[in-house]
Amino acid sequence: MLHPYQGVKLGEAIPDFTLRDLKGRPYTLSSYFLQKSVVLWFTNLCSTCQERIGFLQDIYQSNREHLEVLAISTLGADQSAPERVLREHRFDFPLLLDPADWLGKTLGLAHPGGACPMYNVLILDKKGGATFKHHLSAVSDEKFLEAVKASVL
Repeated sequence: MLHPYQGVKLGEAIPDFTLRDLKGRPYTLSSYFLQKSVVLWFTNLCSTCQERIGFLQDIYQSNREHLEVLAISTLGADQSAPERVLREHRFDFPLLLDPADWLGKTLGLAHPGGACPMYNVLILDKKGGATFKHHLSAVSDEKFLEAVKASVL
């Protein structure tokens, strides 16, 4: 059984999934593998994570040919908050909806109500294996950039 605060282990492949964005378009994780590494960012769009959106956008823009960023909103059925954040921060990586936090639960990532999971950012290699996990607002820019570089090589 996965420890509720540790969840998916480094090196472990995560299961494939399909989630939809705000416009209802489906995104399937496996469609990115073999071509790109993937950053999964689980968020309820708390203020400390919102402060890091520009950083994620810069990484996405700089590594777009080798890296995909998928933001996963774990807010409930109310879509006004994700839409507002998307408008305010103008990021262009997909924002996917997972109101029941299905993926977080599947990966064993504890998600207390009203807070981000302890590990809310994962980097996956081109085989779907987790190579990095951390909390986005608690990881240094340098450490995160090193992990991204390692995953896209």
